[in-house]
Amino acid sequence: MGTNGFDSSFMAKYSAYSPYRLIQRETGFDDPVGAGDAMARSLYRAMKPLASWDCEIGNTPPIGGVFNLEFSPEGSLLVAACEKKSIQIFDPLTHKRIHSVTDAHSDCVNCVKFLDGRMFATCSDDTTIALWDVRNLKKKIRSLLGHSNWVKNIEFSVKDKLLVTSGLDGSIYTWDINSYTEFNLVYQRVFHASGLMRCRLSPDARQMVMCTTGGLLVIIHDLNLSTLAKDLHGFKPNLYRLMQMSEQVIPIAAMYDHLFDLKRTENRVEFVSDFPDGNDAEVVSALQIHPQGWCALSRNISHDDRSEWSCIHDIQPSETVSEKSCRDTSSPPPPRVPAPRRPARRTRSTPYRRPRPMAMYRPAGEQSPSESPSRSREEPEPEPEAGPSAPRPDAPRADAPPARLVPGLSSIQNDVWEASITIKQQRMLQEMYSRGQVGRNFNMQRIMGINTGITPPGVLRARHLHTAPTRLFPRVHTSPAPSSSAPDAAASSSSSASSSSSSDSTLPSTSGQTPRSSGQTPRRESTSSCDDDPPEARHYIRQNRDRLLYYIEETNLGKGFIKELCFSADGRLVCSPFGRGMRLLALNDNCAELSHCVQELNGPTQMVDVGKSLFIHQDLVVSSKFSPRHHLLVTGCLEGKVVWYDPYSGPSVY
Repeated sequence: MGTNGFDSSFMAKYSAYSPYRLIQRETGFDDPVGAGDAMARSLYRAMKPLASWDCEIGNTPPIGGVFNLEFSPEGSLLVAACEKKSIQIFDPLTHKRIHSVTDAHSDCVNCVKFLDGRMFATCSDDTTIALWDVRNLKKKIRSLLGHSNWVKNIEFSVKDKLLVTSGLDGSIYTWDINSYTEFNLVYQRVFHASGLMRCRLSPDARQMVMCTTGGLLVIIHDLNLSTLAKDLHGFKPNLYRLMQMSEQVIPIAAMYDHLFDLKRTENRVEFVSDFPDGNDAEVVSALQIHPQGWCALSRNISHDDRSEWSCIHDIQPSETVSEKSCRDTSSPPPPRVPAPRRPARRTRSTPYRRPRPMAMYRPAGEQSPSESPSRSREEPEPEPEAGPSAPRPDAPRADAPPARLVPGLSSIQNDVWEASITIKQQRMLQEMYSRGQVGRNFNMQRIMGINTGITPPGVLRARHLHTAPTRLFPRVHTSPAPSSSAPDAAASSSSSASSSSSSDSTLPSTSGQTPRSSGQTPRRESTSSCDDDPPEARHYIRQNRDRLLYYIEETNLGKGFIKELCFSADGRLVCSPFGRGMRLLALNDNCAELSHCVQELNGPTQMVDVGKSLFIHQDLVVSSKFSPRHHLLVTGCLEGKVVWYDPYSGPSVY
C-alpha cells in the first residue's frame, strides 16, 4: 500500500514528537497504517550534526582519510578504517575514542567487517586481511595471505560461516576462519573477473552481487560458495557482456549461457546494466545491499567522467520462466520470427540457445578431442586456486567427454581477449600522458586497474531503439584461423566469432567511442540463411532485464575517490556523501519502505532529498554508516574527522 495519500496533518499527528501518538499508545490503541512512516519521517528529517572527533583533539598523530566505518552488531562499538595504517575504535553514544591501533597494517586500511559481537576483520592495500578480537587489540589474531593486489572488501556468509574477500586483483576468496593449519586458514579462490570493484552478500547469504569498472552489476542467485568455483570456472563477465553489446556470437563466451538459465537451482548468474538516461555508467565504485536483501545501492561514474550517480536496482530472483527462454526442440527448421515488440519494464526475458562451441570454433592447429585423447591427460584443465589445506579435486579422466576440454580452451581465449584490451588501454594512457590530457582524475585509473573496453550503455541505448531486443544469428564457420602473435590472435578470434566479414560489422573499441551506426544490424553470411540452418546451429544473444528502480545525480567533487553510501537500519533512507557533507535520500517524501513504494512505480523514479548537512567536514566525505540499533549516523572525511548525526527536535521540524 502506498503512502502518498497521507497529508501533512496525519504525518504531524503520528510523528515521534507528537503527544497524541503517546496518548494513543498509552490507551492501548494500535497505530494506523502509515504511522510508522510518520515516525520515521520525523526522525530522519531532524538529523543534525551533534558531535565530532578530530585527530587534532588530544594531539594524536594524524590518521589520514576515514575510508570505512562499521558498527558492531549491537551498535555498541564503531570502528574506523583509516588511511595511515590504523584503525580507530569509538563509543557511538558518548562520541569518544576508546582505543587506537596505529600499525594495524603496513598500508591503507580499506574495510572493516564484524563477524560477531567481539571479532572483526580488516583488509588493506598491503594485500592482507587481519582478524581482531575487541577484548585484546594489542595483537591481531591472524593475518590472511592470498590476494595479489589491494583488498577492498570483506563480507561474512552467515550460512556457510565463511569470510569472503575481494580485491583489485579481480579475485574473490573464501576463508574458513574455524580451520587452522600449519600455514594458514583453509581458503579458496571461488571467482575471478577483470575490473572487479566490490563484492557484497545479501543478509541471508543467498545472493552475491558484484560491480565492475565496466558499468556492470553481476548477481549470483541461490549462492552456494562450496560449488561456486566449479560452476563458474572460466566464466568471464566482461567477455559475455562484450558479446551482448557487440551483438555478435563469441563462442567462448556463449558456451557459458547455461549459467543464466532460470531453471538453475544454484549459482545462477544475472547481469544488470540499465542506468538512467544521461548516465553512461563506466565505473561502479560503491555497492551496498538493502538490510532485507531487496535491492542493491550503487554509485557510479559516467563514461565522460563528468557526473556521478546513485542508483537502486532490484535484485530479487525471478520466479517465472518465460516460454521463450526454453530450447527449441522442434525437428523442422522454424520460419523466421519477426522482431518482437519491447515488453513492459522489468518483465523482459530474452530467448537463447545453449551453443556448441567445440563444433563452431577451434584455433589453428588444434585437434579435436576425439583426435587427441592423450592431450587431455598430458595437459589437464587448470583448477581453481585453493588454500594449503583445501582438498584438491580429482584429475580429469582419460575417458572424460569432450565437454571437459572446453573450459581450458575458453580460459586461453579469454586471456587473449583481455590481453589485447589491456595493451590497447595502455597505449591510450600513454597518448593521454604525451598530450597532457591526464589530470587529477587519473587517480581513478589506479582504482580501475584496466578498462574493459566495453562501449558505455548510453551509447548503445539509442541504437537499440531501432533494433529488436533479441537477435537471431547464423552458424559460425569452423574454418581454422592462421597462427599469429597474441594481439593478432585476438583479432583472429574476433573475426572467427563474428558471423560476417563485412566492414560495417565491428566490435566496440577500447575507448568506447566507435560503436556501430544506429539502426544497423549484423550482416548475415552471403552463402547461408538463418532459415536454412538447423535448429541447433542458431543462437540467441541474451538481453538483460531492466532492474533500475530509483536514481539521483550526485556531485562530482573528488574525482578518483570511492564514496561509500549506506542504507539506514530499516532500509527507508540512504546516506550519500555529498562534497564536504552528506545528504539523506528517501524513496518518497514520506520516507516509506521499498515494499510500500515499488507498487507505485511506473518506471525508474528519482529519489527524494529529505535533508542535507553541507560543509561540516574540512575535506571530501568518503564514508558513511547508520547504526544498526539507533537513529544514529556517522560520516568520515579525508582529513580524519568523524561526525555524529542524531535526531534533533527543533521548533521548525513541522
